[in-house]
Amino acid sequence: MRHYSFSTWLTIIMLVFFSVMVGLAMEFPAKARFMPLIVGVPAIVLCLVQLAIDLFHSPKSAFHGAPRAGIAHEVPGMEPELPEFGPHTVSQEITMWIYFVAFVAGILAFGFYVSIPILLVTFLRRQAEASWRMTLSLAVAAPLVLYLMFGALLHIQLFSGFVTPRLLTLLGIGVI
Repeated sequence: MRHYSFSTWLTIIMLVFFSVMVGLAMEFPAKARFMPLIVGVPAIVLCLVQLAIDLFHSPKSAFHGAPRAGIAHEVPGMEPELPEFGPHTVSQEITMWIYFVAFVAGILAFGFYVSIPILLVTFLRRQAEASWRMTLSLAVAAPLVLYLMFGALLHIQLFSGFVTPRLLTLLGIGVI
């Protein structure tokens, strides 16, 4: 009997979720089904590709378990390679969940155009240890690309948050 990893089960759940989303979107009016299809169809394709990778990866393949250059059992005195997930990754997983929840909370409070640069600067500098030049370039480029893609090209207004419009109104810059 074959045992599937957590990531394979997660991929299956995501595939079901996106398939249901696309199926329900087909009943919407033409303009309303556009966004669920734009998100759902590529997601379904990517889930199927990931499932194919997971299911056809044979642990009995010729290269599985064979020594590879640069891993621990070729260098005397090094510890063996740790599994992908386990007790040693708990703190990293918690950190990623904190970033995810903070990102969602930031979008809800301040909207996409404010939250995305802040998250990018925070994540890229603290976790990825990217250079300031790359971090600031991406923090400036990301909201610009979002605006050009959604605002200018597709004429879709991204969520501006609950706090940002009120702050702009208080400052006399915007209206609710």
